[in-house]
Amino acid sequence: MMRFFLLWALCLLCWGVGQGEGQARKAYNIWAKEKVRYLQSKVTRSPYDPQLRVLLAKAFYEDGKKFKAREQLQEALELEPDFAEAHCNLAVIFHGQGMAGEARQHFEAALRQDSTMIEAMAGLGTLLCAIEQQAEGLEYLEKVATLDPQRTRARYNMAVAYHKIGDFKKAVEHLEALLAVDANYSGARRGLARAYYSLTLRRLQAKQPELALESIDRALVYEREDGNLFFAKGLAHLGQRQYDRAEVAFKEVVALEEDHVPALHNLGTVCERLGRLQEAAHYYERVRALTPHLATIEAVKHATYDVEYLVE
Repeated sequence: MMRFFLLWALCLLCWGVGQGEGQARKAYNIWAKEKVRYLQSKVTRSPYDPQLRVLLAKAFYEDGKKFKAREQLQEALELEPDFAEAHCNLAVIFHGQGMAGEARQHFEAALRQDSTMIEAMAGLGTLLCAIEQQAEGLEYLEKVATLDPQRTRARYNMAVAYHKIGDFKKAVEHLEALLAVDANYSGARRGLARAYYSLTLRRLQAKQPELALESIDRALVYEREDGNLFFAKGLAHLGQRQYDRAEVAFKEVVALEEDHVPALHNLGTVCERLGRLQEAAHYYERVRALTPHLATIEAVKHATYDVEYLVE
């Protein structure tokens, strides 16, 4: 049976959460050390068995001894140079140690021996995205998602990579697919909110307020503590001349950050357009007090706080 460090690393991150963490970790370490001793004795009896060395490497890895794990994997490859599993696990260790070049070589070696090895595809795709080679990395991660839709880490890494290259729709697609599999995946809800928000900004810049409203409303399903999201919603309503709804959105911003100058300014603009001149004057005066470079109310009125404020 194949055993990959990609899965072990995830298990290690989750180990010992909650009450009794110390006892759990102690028991785990004892068991890991017992496995090391047991497998070392087997390797001593059968020193030319590469599979045993991979199993010993796994035990060392679980015991936190990554250098010794690396040594065992290198020994396994000395015995069997085409051992795909050993190449893949060694690549994971190199990647974790910041040795991207070596990690890439071993992921690629694993895939030369087994072009269907999902762990190697996921590892290489993640590595390539991390070193800013998103186009090539995404090819591997897309294959992983096709072959194994339940592989949540690959989905998340794909979404991050698509966001980096500005394909926000693809980022949304993969994060929604991820949450359908694991509704509590760490960072996915916030990531989805950011992807919808970025899509909203693009639509606002393209003068598409109706589409911008669709995407910002989706963003606010996942994140409601970020004033920029409500500010974007207010801008989208302004673009549709929905002044009463824009007012509600800008007031949400001020509720989160009472001295938010752009929101206060736009509240003044909204009140002015609704004919509530006294309220408008109140907001403009607050802006003037917070912006010494705008010396007069007229200067405040002629200031502009649109989507470019968010993009900058």
